[in-house]
Amino acid sequence: MKLKYRLVAQGTADGIVLINLALIDKTDVDEAGLTYKEACQMVGKDFQKDPIAINVIDPSAVTVTSDGIMNDGAVVAFACSDYGKINKDFGVMSVSEMPYTETLMAEEPHMKQWNTEYYRGRRLYRGPSPEDRKPLESHNEHMTMTGRITNNNTGSEMMNVVDMTEILALFTGQMEIMKGGDLLIGIAGPEVSVGIGMVVRERRGRIFGWNYGAGKTAHNSGIYAKTVKSDYPAIAADKKIVAEYTLRALDIGMVPGLHIGCSPVVLSIAKAYGKPIALDNIEDAAWVELESIGITRETLSAPSKPMRREEIIARADEILPGMEDAKKYKASEICQICYTTH
Repeated sequence: MKLKYRLVAQGTADGIVLINLALIDKTDVDEAGLTYKEACQMVGKDFQKDPIAINVIDPSAVTVTSDGIMNDGAVVAFACSDYGKINKDFGVMSVSEMPYTETLMAEEPHMKQWNTEYYRGRRLYRGPSPEDRKPLESHNEHMTMTGRITNNNTGSEMMNVVDMTEILALFTGQMEIMKGGDLLIGIAGPEVSVGIGMVVRERRGRIFGWNYGAGKTAHNSGIYAKTVKSDYPAIAADKKIVAEYTLRALDIGMVPGLHIGCSPVVLSIAKAYGKPIALDNIEDAAWVELESIGITRETLSAPSKPMRREEIIARADEILPGMEDAKKYKASEICQICYTTH
């Protein structure tokens, strides 16, 4: 039996990538007749000395980023392996499929995106499956752990807990690796650090749950929010791709701070596009974090000439904040196609 996977090896992208990351296509898992855990174990056995984070991705499904933007593809399982082994209790988790219901649509206004031509009828996956959560739920709700390696926040943040190296693998970046597309890799920077905390309220969200909502900050750490993850290496999609997904949400009337999160990226695109922003619904704690990186009520409400959709995509590198010392890569430059036969 042979199973294909995509490997972003430790040391790639001029040494910025600090942790081995493997991505497996769900279609290949299904065709091999494997469970997600079996597939992850096969890949893990290729790394007898090194830790590795492993995600199984369904490119035909959809998911939602923490700030409420729907994207193509979804992580359907995530794991971590060390010395060729996956911890039997905490090493692998599957991701819950969220069925379409009218209740879901009413409770979570950002899910209106699911009814558009881009995503209608596709399966939605978000946070870990309830049956995979362990008794120590507060420590393991969105995290797998084996030996030296953890794979956190439904497969978007990996850490070597011995040498304390960490990397953010933003989901849009993972999908570009799967598609052989365009990447931006560098240091996350303060804007990304603040943005991760600007979330929407979701049942079984990929990173956060029901306790937060549009206009709020999950970090709630004041001026220090910009330092929480600012020095982490990050794998992201090219900014023009992030802009396209955000524009899709704005095109159907999603309002930052009301329906979708008030992340720096969402706010900057909405401002450039001339779309409304729910300034009064952004809480004081969120404003403190935004103001610490130069995004203020005054700058967002100041008159400006709206840009066309095409112009925003073309100028995405200057409009979208975030990432320091970042370089653009083709996925083929940093990703190896591998096969395991264990």
